[in-house]
Amino acid sequence: MSKVIKIFVAVIVVFLVFSQLLLPGIFQGTIAHQVQEATQAEKVDVNLSAMPGFLLLAGHLDTVHIDADNAMVGQVRVDKLTLDGTNVRGDFSALNSHDGSAVKSADRLEITGVISQASLEDLLKRKLEKVDNITATMDSEKLSASGTVKLFGRTAELTLEGIVFEENGAVYFHMTRLDIKNAVLGKAVIGNFFGDILLFDLYKMPVRSEVDDVEMQDGQVVIKASYRKSVI
Repeated sequence: MSKVIKIFVAVIVVFLVFSQLLLPGIFQGTIAHQVQEATQAEKVDVNLSAMPGFLLLAGHLDTVHIDADNAMVGQVRVDKLTLDGTNVRGDFSALNSHDGSAVKSADRLEITGVISQASLEDLLKRKLEKVDNITATMDSEKLSASGTVKLFGRTAELTLEGIVFEENGAVYFHMTRLDIKNAVLGKAVIGNFFGDILLFDLYKMPVRSEVDDVEMQDGQVVIKASYRKSVI
């Protein structure tokens, strides 16, 4: 075997070893940093694999699992955000985009978000600026909240109920009942007074996906979504 061939083989071996042992760690750190920047998450853990490892350079992942804690998605804090996929092809540099370009294709890509009643309470406080002292509780049927509001110079007690639902790729908080007591006109029962509050729109995320299920539970709501090639 000539010296040139030996050098060439040695270079190939070094490249393969480097790509298999070091590239996954480099890409895990890069993706974790980008997700943390995009979502302001407190903590991000990324595990991925590719065989051979140099396929990572082409944006191919055999498996990927991402956990993000206390991540900002749209307008709401998601206490636990999980992404799990196999045979994923994408553009890692687009993880800060809002056009769905981060994933080109996937055999399976599932996203789960857990939003606590505390996160929804915080959202209501930010959106209902004129309502003070808001507290909220959630069960499997509804989110209930109470607070106080100034009406015609007087302080009135406010209670509201609502649900979290999905429509056309977007997830909303929809008010189903609103009571105002101690107002000038006595007790006012008003319908959807504040309108629907958008939590997030999956069609305006780095990874476009469709909502599969929205399940309200005691103290939290669990939202499950998955990538589909047909998502526009």
